[in-house]
Amino acid sequence: MTEPLLTPEAKTWRNEQRARLVALRLSYSEEARTAWAARIMQRLEAVAMAAEGPVSVYWPYRGEPDLRLLMRRLAAAGKEVALPAVVRPRWPLEFRPWKPRCEMELGVWNIPIPRTKERLTPVLLLAPVIGFDAHGYRLGYGGGFYDRTLAALTGPRQAIGIGFDCAEMPSIGPHGHDIPMDRIVTESGFRNLHRPLASETQEEASAACAVSEAPESYMGYLTEAEVAGQLKALRTLAGVRDQALTASFDAMLQRLPMHLVAAAEPAQLPADLSIAAAIAALRPRLRNDELHEDLGEILAELEETGAPARRSTTR
Repeated sequence: MTEPLLTPEAKTWRNEQRARLVALRLSYSEEARTAWAARIMQRLEAVAMAAEGPVSVYWPYRGEPDLRLLMRRLAAAGKEVALPAVVRPRWPLEFRPWKPRCEMELGVWNIPIPRTKERLTPVLLLAPVIGFDAHGYRLGYGGGFYDRTLAALTGPRQAIGIGFDCAEMPSIGPHGHDIPMDRIVTESGFRNLHRPLASETQEEASAACAVSEAPESYMGYLTEAEVAGQLKALRTLAGVRDQALTASFDAMLQRLPMHLVAAAEPAQLPADLSIAAAIAALRPRLRNDELHEDLGEILAELEETGAPARRSTTR
């Protein structure tokens, strides 16, 4: 049964479980973890090879099962492989294409991620777990990134939790925004998960289990009123010196409900922020695909010309 909110007591308990399970995982020798990871990859390979689209894996962290050999095998077979990247706190993950010897950079917690502007939408997500239970619920590091990502993804997708047998728990104590994995695999094989009855699911399912029902703020998206404020701020940044850019922002504002545009105050942006940096920060927070694409084209043009596009003044 899921609870609607994560109480302070539940947060404390989860943090204690994370510390315990990570320490337990690291207490096993590297040789043992390597052998277990090889058994996991044997079970996963056929599933990953059969995926009809990009496969998201992960870079191992703090003793997680190391699937990098599987990543290389998938790439050699012509499959699209992606690694998750944290955009900002409380936002869905983005997925960057990975190939052997591709250029990498350090992301959150100094975890390597591909250095690229390309993005993929995975149909199969291999998600590391700190803990898991028999219902398929996953205990992660507490940022909610995979839950937000699964809520935001549209179209067919499958999420498989990856962990060792020692990560199993009686229950993670699921709460309102926890989304269970479709499958869990350990060195012992794929687990038989116990799903609640349909009637129980209807009563207890998280409000964020469907993207159409998920709160905008939960997934990191801005409301239309907030988007209007951001676009007005960008228009101010462009000022009178770049009429073409100002016209582009005006056109985007016209796609939003006019009563919201009229009421929206320009967002407050740092005084030294460039237009390019402001656009790059805004794009992941847009649910509207057309606005996202249009801003991407502007960003590409700014980066191609090398224009700093700093805040304009009209002295």
